[in-house]
Amino acid sequence: MQAYFVIGLIVFAGIWFFYSQFLLIKLSRLWRNYAATLYYQLESETQLRTRIYARFMSQITEPDDGGSAELDIIFDEVIQKIDFPVIITDPEGNPVTYRNIDNADTSRLQLLLQIKKLDAEHDPIPVMVREGDSLRCLNVIHYGTSPATVILRRITSSLFNSVSLLRYFSLIQLILFLAFVAIGVVGILEYKRREQEHIWTALAKETAHQLATPVSSFAAWLDVLRENGETEIVHQMEEDLARIKEVLSRFSRIGLPPDLEKRTLNEIVESTVEFVRRRSPQGVNIVLELKDRPVVMVDSVLFSWTLENLLKNSIDAIGEKNGEVRVKLQVTPDRRWVEVEVMDTGEGVKTTKLFEPGVTTKRYGWGVGLTLAKRIVESYHRGRLVLKESQPGRTVFAIYLPVEKP
Repeated sequence: MQAYFVIGLIVFAGIWFFYSQFLLIKLSRLWRNYAATLYYQLESETQLRTRIYARFMSQITEPDDGGSAELDIIFDEVIQKIDFPVIITDPEGNPVTYRNIDNADTSRLQLLLQIKKLDAEHDPIPVMVREGDSLRCLNVIHYGTSPATVILRRITSSLFNSVSLLRYFSLIQLILFLAFVAIGVVGILEYKRREQEHIWTALAKETAHQLATPVSSFAAWLDVLRENGETEIVHQMEEDLARIKEVLSRFSRIGLPPDLEKRTLNEIVESTVEFVRRRSPQGVNIVLELKDRPVVMVDSVLFSWTLENLLKNSIDAIGEKNGEVRVKLQVTPDRRWVEVEVMDTGEGVKTTKLFEPGVTTKRYGWGVGLTLAKRIVESYHRGRLVLKESQPGRTVFAIYLPVEKP
């Protein structure tokens, strides 16, 4: 259910992102087309005014044929209303007059520089006059872009930049949304994991509490048997009772801070292997290899429980057949970790959710042993518990603990 909810949120975020991008692209194209049309109209108007200006200049130099009224209209309605920069030069390129030049320096050099800029924007228009049957170039008009066109360019550029920022903003929103979903999923999973750990911790403590009374009664009955002279039986039973008390101590310490001390790991591994070896089936051979004597910070009770759990799982995996369990202790080549490897010749692990609470391949198992073992190694000892290899005939678990400086 949670997976479908997350997938639904991601699909919704993707649809929202692509639709917003589509709207922004469509808006950008509409404005580009509108701006291009408006820019073309403004440029056409500028060119038309300039050509009318050129025509006016050519007519005022020709003999008066009674067109003074027309020239007055052109002068009043066109020439006087020109708002773009204009520089008029003679045929040799020398400035003659100018209009709407913003630069305060109107020297010849500056005007020539302005002419180059104007010619880069528009082609100059010659003023031609008729002399008999031929035309003579009287002047050349150099003109620039109107203020309306300049403002349009600025608005268009600003709008395109804004649309680009909005597209990035949509991407940022999508990233933040996905990050929010990811954080929520991680939070839910972490809450679920802690809730499961709390359940198992409470179960372990309640188990220890419930067994405390019969264990005390069992100790009292041992005293009775000892008084009756059953020393050999009492000795064996006392060992089992001590082990039961140790198990209860382990369960009662779940959820409490570990009791770490700096010591070598060999003694703990040797005693745990020897305890399991005495109680293992005859067909199972347990081999111990101690290649180094590393010093680690370890809670001996909890670590012994972890190793014992792995050994018992290996013996259960072998079953009624003959097999071998090999325990090897060594320091990694970088000298930073001590590795305790537990290998068995059983059938291998048949589940991928090995360390999850409640997951077990045993008929009467609780599915809590490896979960608690992983927590003891990783949360209490800052180490790692991993399944290195699993196949029929060879299954390898490995515990890694950080080596302490002597």
